[in-house]
Amino acid sequence: MNTPIEIYQDNFITQARYEMTETERNIMYMVIAQVRPDDSPLKVYKVSIKEIAHIMGSGEINFESYKNATARIVTRLVQGYLPNGDFLQTTFAASAKYKKGTGIIEIALSQEIRPFYVDLKEKFTKIQLQAAISLQSIYAKRIYELLCMYKNMKNKTFRRNLVDLKLMLGVMDSKTGKDKYPIWTQFQRDVLEVASREINGNTDLTFTYSPILGDRPGRGRKPVEQVEFEVSYLNKPSVIDLNPLINRLMTRFKLRADQAEEIIESFPIDKINKILYDIEIRLANNEIKNVGSYTAKSFGLS
Repeated sequence: MNTPIEIYQDNFITQARYEMTETERNIMYMVIAQVRPDDSPLKVYKVSIKEIAHIMGSGEINFESYKNATARIVTRLVQGYLPNGDFLQTTFAASAKYKKGTGIIEIALSQEIRPFYVDLKEKFTKIQLQAAISLQSIYAKRIYELLCMYKNMKNKTFRRNLVDLKLMLGVMDSKTGKDKYPIWTQFQRDVLEVASREINGNTDLTFTYSPILGDRPGRGRKPVEQVEFEVSYLNKPSVIDLNPLINRLMTRFKLRADQAEEIIESFPIDKINKILYDIEIRLANNEIKNVGSYTAKSFGLS
C-alpha cells in the first residue's frame, strides 16, 4: 500500500503567529498539497469547495461562508522571526477567485509566503494531509503541525513558553496582550485538552503535555510559564469506516462495486481522496465526458 500523502511547509509557517478558522486552514491545506518546487511564481491553485465539504463531513455547502473564509485568508496577517533575525509580516494569499458555476476557487499565494512551501531546505515540517484536515479544532490543527516538527527527531520532548505558545495559536494579541484564556485551567480545558482528544488516537501522532511552573518567590500559587510536550509517532493507520467512500466511488464516480473495492484495497485513503479531488476539478471545468471510465483509468483499472 502506498505511503499516505504528505504536505510540507517551512518551520517558519509552523511556528508563525496568525489566526485562522478550521475552514481557512483546510483550504490552505488543499493549496499546499498541490504546490511543487518547479511551479511558476504566478501559478494559481484550484480548490474544489465540494471536495473540502466532503472531507470535512459537511452535507451542505454555504458558499458565503467560503467567500468569507477566503476573504480572511487574503488579509490574514502572518508574522514571525526568520532564521537571520528579520521579522516578517505578510499574508498567505494574494488573491482568491471564484469561477462562476464551477464550485472552484483559484488561489494565488503571496510572493512572500510562497518560498516557505517551495524552497524547502533543512528545517521544514512534514504533515499528513488527511490527518490534518480531519482535525476539527483550529487549535488541534496548529498543535498537530507543531508536533510534526518533532516526530522524526531523536528527542521528541520539547518545551514552549506559554506566552509564545498562545501567540502562535492566536489566543493572545501581541499588541494589546489581550488573552482569550488568561487562566491556565481555561487554556488547558479549551485548547490543550481539545487538541489531545482530537490528535491522540485519530492521527499518526500521540502526545502528552505538562505545565512547567515558574519560580516566583512567595507562598502563593506559582504561575505556569512553559508547557512541556512529549510526542510519539505511530506508524500505523487508524481504523476507518470505508463504506461512505465505497458508496461515493459508485454513485458520484460511477464505478462498479468490484472496482471500488479494488481501489480501497490498493490505495491509502488520502491518496484516493487526492485523485478524486483532481477529478472533481476536471469535472467542474467540463473536461471529462465519461466520469466512470476516467476514474477507472486514473486508478489504473481496466
